[in-house]
Amino acid sequence: MITRGQRSLLGAGLFLSLALMGGRLAGFGREVLLASSLGLSAEADVAIILLTVPDLLVNLLLSGGIGVALIPALRSATADKAAALFLQASLVVAGVFAVLAALFVLAPAVWLWLLAPGMLDPLRWLDGWMIYVVSIAIPLTALSGVSSAALNAKDEFFVAGCGTLIFNLSIIGGLAIAMIQGERYIAWLCLGILCGAIVRWVSQLLALNTKGLPDEQKRAHGWLMDRHLLRGFFAGIASASLLVLVPVALRAGASWLGEGELAAFNYAIKLVELPLGILITTLATVVFPRLSEAHDRQDAVEFEVLLSSSLQRSLVLSAAVVLCGFPFIDAAISILFGAGKVGVAGLQHITLLTQIALFSVPWVGISSLAAAALNARRQPGLVLRRSIITMLFLPVICIPGLWLKEPVILMFALPVFHMMLAMILIQAVGWRALLASKAMSYPTLRSVVAIGGVILFGILVDVFLFTSTAFSSSGSLSLWRLGLAGLTFTISITVAFYLLRPSRNSVA
Repeated sequence: MITRGQRSLLGAGLFLSLALMGGRLAGFGREVLLASSLGLSAEADVAIILLTVPDLLVNLLLSGGIGVALIPALRSATADKAAALFLQASLVVAGVFAVLAALFVLAPAVWLWLLAPGMLDPLRWLDGWMIYVVSIAIPLTALSGVSSAALNAKDEFFVAGCGTLIFNLSIIGGLAIAMIQGERYIAWLCLGILCGAIVRWVSQLLALNTKGLPDEQKRAHGWLMDRHLLRGFFAGIASASLLVLVPVALRAGASWLGEGELAAFNYAIKLVELPLGILITTLATVVFPRLSEAHDRQDAVEFEVLLSSSLQRSLVLSAAVVLCGFPFIDAAISILFGAGKVGVAGLQHITLLTQIALFSVPWVGISSLAAAALNARRQPGLVLRRSIITMLFLPVICIPGLWLKEPVILMFALPVFHMMLAMILIQAVGWRALLASKAMSYPTLRSVVAIGGVILFGILVDVFLFTSTAFSSSGSLSLWRLGLAGLTFTISITVAFYLLRPSRNSVA
C-alpha cells in the first residue's frame, strides 16, 4: 500500500510537473516565434545569446545553488528565523549578481564572445540601451531564485514552478509585438526579458506573503548566513553552474560551425529539455527536501526508499521518453518549425541533432537524483569535485566534432558527458545501494520491456498507416503522427506504472 508520504511526494511532483509543463510549453512558444521570424540566421543566434543570460541564471540558481543550502535551513528554522534568513539571503544574492550585471554593462563584448566565440561582431545587432535592460534583469532573476527556494521549502512547488511560465509569456508578448510591427525583434525581446524578470519576482514575493521583521527581531537572530551555509551555497552553485554550462558550451562551440548552427543546437536542446524539465528532473526537485529531512532524522531506511523509488520512476519515464521520442520527434519539429523560415534541410538537421540529444535523458535523471542524495547528506563539495572532474573531459569529447566541423558529432558530446557524470555520482552515492534497490529490480526491467513493446506497436502503425496515406499536406500528416506519438507514450507509461504497482505495494 502507498504510504501518505509517498502519496504526498507523487502529488507534489504532479503539481510541479503541471507548472513546469506550462513554463516549458511557453518556452517552446518563444522558440517557435524566434524560428518562424528569424529562422537559422545570425540575428537568431544573437537573440538566443540574449536569452541565454537569464536562462543560465534560472537554471543555475534553481538547479541546486541556492536550494542546496537554503531549503534545508529554511525547513528546519522557526517562522521568524526563516523570514530573517530569507531577507539576508536575498541581500547577499542581490549584491553578488548586481556586480555581475555591472560587469555585463562594462564589457558586453566579452560576455557575448564567451557565449558565442564564433560569431562576428554580435554587438552590431544591439543598441546601447538594450545592454542596460538585460543587465537589470540579471539581479532580478537571481532574486527569483531565492524566492523559489523559499517556496519549495514550504512545499509550494506549483507557485515556484509557475515562475518560468510568467517569464516566457512576457517574452512571447514582446516577440508578438515585434511580429506585428515586422521589425526590431531584438529590442522587443530585451523588453520582454526585463518585464518577465520583474513580474516573476514580484509574483513570488506575493505568494510568499513575506513581511519585514521588526528591528529587534533582526538583532535577536543576528547574521544567519554563517560560514557553513555560505560554503554550501557556493559549492552548490558551482556544481550546478558546471551542469547548466554544458549546453551553453555546446552552443558556443556550434557557433564555430557556421551561421545558424547555434540556433539549431538551441532548438534541439530545448526540445529535449521539455520532457527533462517536466518529467525527469522534477523528481529530484520534489524529493530533495524529503531526503534532507530523512537524513536529519538519521532515518536511513526512509532515505533509501525515497531515493530508490525516485530512481525507479526516473528510469521508467526516461525509457518512455527516449523510445517514443526517437521515431516521432520529426513530426513535432515539422509542426513547431515547419511554418517559419526554417527550410526542409534545416528541419532535417534539427531532427537529427534532437535524436542524438535524447540519449542524454536517462543519464540526466540518474545524475540529478544522485546529486540530490549527496546534497541531502550535506556533501555539496563532493558533488562539486565530481562535477569538475567530469567537466574536464568535456573539451576532449567536443574536439572531434569541432575538428571535423561536424555538428552531429559535436552533439554526441552531450549524452557522453551526462553518462560520465551519472556514473561518477552514482559511484559516490554507492553502487551497492543502487544495485540492491528496486530501481534495478525485475519489475523495473519488466516495465521497460512493456514500454518497448507498446512503442514498437506504435511504430508499426506509423509505418503501415502513415507512410502510404494520402493526406493533402505534410502538416496534417505530422499532426496525426504527433497524436499517435502522444497516445503511444500515454499507453506505455500507464502500462509501465501498472506493472510497478506490486513493487510499490511491497515497500509499504
